[in-house]
Amino acid sequence: MIPNIPEPILDLLHEIGEVGGKGTYLVGGFVRDLLLKRPSLDIDIVVEGDAIRVASTMCERWNGTLETHPQFGTATVTPADVNLPKVDFVTARRETYQGAGTLPTVSRGTITDDLRRRDFSINALAMCLDTHTFGEIVDKAGGLDDLKNRTIRVLHKHSFTDDPTRIFRAFRYAGRYGFSIPETDIVLMREALPVLAQLSGERIRNEIDRILSEKNAPEIVAHLARLDVWKTISQGWNLSARFACDFKKAEQATNWVSTSLKGEAFQPQRVHWMAFLGTRTPIYQIEALSFRLVLEHQLQRLISRVQASQQQVSLEKVTHAAFAKLGISLSEDASVDPQSGRWRIVDPKNMATYVCGDGNLYRVETPLTACKQLEQTLAPLQETVRPSEIYQLLKSYPIEALALGYVDTTVPKWKREKIKDYLFVLRKIEPFITGKDLIAFGEKPSQAFETRLWKLFAAQLDGEITKKEEAYARLRTFV
Repeated sequence: MIPNIPEPILDLLHEIGEVGGKGTYLVGGFVRDLLLKRPSLDIDIVVEGDAIRVASTMCERWNGTLETHPQFGTATVTPADVNLPKVDFVTARRETYQGAGTLPTVSRGTITDDLRRRDFSINALAMCLDTHTFGEIVDKAGGLDDLKNRTIRVLHKHSFTDDPTRIFRAFRYAGRYGFSIPETDIVLMREALPVLAQLSGERIRNEIDRILSEKNAPEIVAHLARLDVWKTISQGWNLSARFACDFKKAEQATNWVSTSLKGEAFQPQRVHWMAFLGTRTPIYQIEALSFRLVLEHQLQRLISRVQASQQQVSLEKVTHAAFAKLGISLSEDASVDPQSGRWRIVDPKNMATYVCGDGNLYRVETPLTACKQLEQTLAPLQETVRPSEIYQLLKSYPIEALALGYVDTTVPKWKREKIKDYLFVLRKIEPFITGKDLIAFGEKPSQAFETRLWKLFAAQLDGEITKKEEAYARLRTFV
């Protein structure tokens, strides 16, 4: 029997075994981590039979909530007791792949079938939960030996071509546990790279998200770089050699915000992506990767179908001649790739990325370029810069980019203090005079209207106006 199972979890597993009976198993990560004496609350139960029936009974016992997916034979139970974790129940299944890189076809199976569909031998372990055999380990793939030998190994030679995302997971587990990957598996990974290139951006992004949440992310990313994974995903993507340093800054920024700017709408994952895409990566390449990996972005239309038609150009097919007629120069090095039903055009020589689809031409806009843009904004600043100028320069930047800029010790200290002053003071100042006040003075909304509001607020930020009466006095001179 596996030792060191916490008492509440042990009781929970015994209950599941009593209800499910023979053919009920604890599987995957929880078993692996128990054997490695690592904490885990990721409880997955496989039932040879009707997993939803077992889940429904457990939900009644635990007075919990039940979420079922009958088409997949799965269910999740969240116990009422907050000290107990949620439990996922899955009907034992068999998977077959119709083609390389495709999602599998699923049918009912046995525990042996279920374990054989797993990614690695150390995840293909199960623990019996029925009363008579509780605690016995089912090992159909040599997972116990691989745990002992600290090895990450796939179950068969087609594993990586069946599902190339396993390449990411192999290095993630190796980095997390300090395990090694056999050279035979590295060879299989290289053979699967052409299939990896065809995967959807969402599937790749999800795997990178998981890697960026690991403490050893820089080491994992470096291993994948040596395998040419990043170049395979997007032509010309050379991962920043500074990623380890940038990742450390992302961690520092996250910790700083959590302690100094509590309650902010701060997104740690966005900071990690900024670090991953690189503070030294050209903006056009960040835009290209944001579109390829379906990261947060917007498409800003440059030329509409109607405008293109007026120039006697059809953007249904990307050609150098068509772009030239629209006044856009594309170099011979520009790459054109189908992405998400559109064409992604990346032109390294002209440092531009475009998206073409539905007869329209777009530019990619993403907040993930903000870190690079902030660097360019700060470069020409003089120490005598006024508070109102700092406010104008920084107000459009997301807090994640500003936090990264603040913890970056390569930025002069006085510039970092300007960022801090903006975050703690300037952005929280409320203007003495608002649009309602101007309307009360008989002003109508216009460009001049906006200019006057800003002049008054700038004077307030710079300390020239210290109370509302002074603001009204200056307003009278404007009107």
